[in-house]
Amino acid sequence: MSSIYKRQRLFFRKAYRTGEHGWPAEEPTPHVARLVAALGAGRGRRALDLGCGEGRHTLFLARRGWEVTGLDLEPLALEKARKAARRAGVRAAFAAGDALRLELPAGRFDLVLDYGCFHHVVTSDWARYRREVRRVLAPGGHLVLSVFSTKFRHHPGESRTRNWLVHRNHYDHFFTPAELRGAFRKSFDIVRLLEEHEGLNGFYHSLFRARDD
Repeated sequence: MSSIYKRQRLFFRKAYRTGEHGWPAEEPTPHVARLVAALGAGRGRRALDLGCGEGRHTLFLARRGWEVTGLDLEPLALEKARKAARRAGVRAAFAAGDALRLELPAGRFDLVLDYGCFHHVVTSDWARYRREVRRVLAPGGHLVLSVFSTKFRHHPGESRTRNWLVHRNHYDHFFTPAELRGAFRKSFDIVRLLEEHEGLNGFYHSLFRARDD
């Protein structure tokens, strides 16, 4: 594990311990919900919530009928996600795992949902991430991906001279549509791209379809 990933893991461990992380922990992001809804009902289909955190999108998928697995590297996040699922009365599986080394069967999932994981993956590992996601997707499966856009700011007045930085011991990458498409063009076709921008918040939410092998 590289130095930045070790530092990043400590950052997220503290964030989940204190709850002082700044990202939503309960309801699904509306743009993500729209992209998932475009795929129809999930009944009889399997989904992987990659980097599930406290499980807000895992629960959303389960409520829509998906047989869903939430996966995260941080045990405390998974503990919170399991508790949320029990409180909500929904059925979901949770597992510890690394997005760059998915110990899951090939072709198992019809959908992989990644809200906010990929933009913490360093550029040299993008191909590895893409291969792992493509491997666990069934033919014609979909990837719903949410990443920081170049309009995202951690605080007012933040200025950047490049499209990435290390902030509070974690790596953040800020995407343009062209860069996002380019990162996945070898294995995926983009179906739809939504932009979210309000205040300091800037995201691209994308729906990709895996190309047939």
